[in-house]
Amino acid sequence: MKNNLAKRSLTTLITIITFVLGVALIISVFAGIPYILENFSNFNNITSALSFFILGITFFIILILLLEIASSSKDSIFISENVKRFRFIGYMLFVNGINEYITMLVNGVSGIRIFDLAPGIFITIGMAVYFIVALICFVISDSFDEAIRIKEDNNLTI
Repeated sequence: MKNNLAKRSLTTLITIITFVLGVALIISVFAGIPYILENFSNFNNITSALSFFILGITFFIILILLLEIASSSKDSIFISENVKRFRFIGYMLFVNGINEYITMLVNGVSGIRIFDLAPGIFITIGMAVYFIVALICFVISDSFDEAIRIKEDNNLTI
């Protein structure tokens, strides 16, 4: 009973966040096009605007995938579609890390750098978090894949 309440609460929260982010993305498209046209000569502003839009799109996709994972857990969470979903979430997080790196190259590095070897070769805390969480998603994906394989082996062994 408690588990169902937590699952429903989490699904409701993700749904609300997805809706709000979707509305914000739609507004940003209509507000962003005039902003980009007005600031076409300022490369930093265009890069920042596109970076935030890419970030919003990837998080929107991640939230939709999380909703699909949560809805598939009613029967069995260990299905091959969830393996693909977790891998795709990992790829989206890698895209966010690369997006942050490109934005930092264009606009200048802000914040604490964990690794700073030379100009243009650095890792910030945000980039490290994206890469670590992406790797965690890949590990979860591989774990789900292994669980599915073990489950299929057990079904064949009677």
